[in-house]
Amino acid sequence: MISFLFFTDMCIYWIHRFLHYKLIYKYFHKPHHIWKIPTPFASHAFHPLDGFLQSVPYHIYPFIFPLHKGVYLGLYIFVNVWTVSIHDGDYRIPKFLEDVINGSAHHTDHHLYFDYNYGQYFTLWDRIGGSYKHPSSFLGKGPHDLIRKMKEEGKLNSNSTDYEPRNEKSVNGILCKED
Repeated sequence: MISFLFFTDMCIYWIHRFLHYKLIYKYFHKPHHIWKIPTPFASHAFHPLDGFLQSVPYHIYPFIFPLHKGVYLGLYIFVNVWTVSIHDGDYRIPKFLEDVINGSAHHTDHHLYFDYNYGQYFTLWDRIGGSYKHPSSFLGKGPHDLIRKMKEEGKLNSNSTDYEPRNEKSVNGILCKED
């Protein structure tokens, strides 16, 4: 089912990139990006039209390449597990696959920096489309560095375990000081 992965990855890349177009993004894809540091919940939190558009390649594939319904169901389960896994914050991936597989670290940078790593499974289309970004967490800078920076700038409680409200609001699950 390698062809399924490559076909759907190509289609998702272009659909996802289209959903980041400014006029489209704010209406249809922004609900998914309210989580700067993605969570498994974020993987299925999206506008219905966003969900429909990103599901189209999975429904088109069996019409182009005949597929047994049992295999299709198995691939459907795989896609959902993969989608949750790239939002779960577990950045572990074999070192030799870091530049090939679009894992959780890549997708976290997509949420943090917006214009990078649109692919679903692989980095191929991001490389072709000029939107590939090597994950900052693999370079020692990731979401935890962003939180540290927010603390230093006074936008976040200095004690991350102190959640008592004091002129604070929650932004993307991070407790921040009110301006």
